Amino acid sequence: MIALEDEAGCGGVLRDEKGVVCALFSGLIVARGSEMAKIIAIKIVVELYIGLSWQVKVPLVIEPSSCVALEWVMKRNYRSWTLRNLFIDIECDINQLVRVQFIVIH
Repeated sequence: MIALEDEAGCGGVLRDEKGVVCALFSGLIVARGSEMAKIIAIKIVVELYIGLSWQVKVPLVIEPSSCVALEWVMKRNYRSWTLRNLFIDIECDINQLVRVQFIVIH
């Protein structure tokens, strides 16, 4: 993840339950800082996962590289008010999933 002023590059990998790569995503996003870029990356991967219709077969496991980004997604009182609509969108997407798990990698 690279963030410069209002633009950031982000990407990720979707793997199946055996660890086989099934989808890649990358591109430029509009973000104010690296934490916002990580939140947007989480939103992108959830939308991609829903689009692949895997939610019935394979649980989604997200491994964010930031504890701050994870706290923002999981705990409403940590969220920035200016990103309220982004978090509402993420919550709506996550509520469509059968199972989602966040794992912090140090």
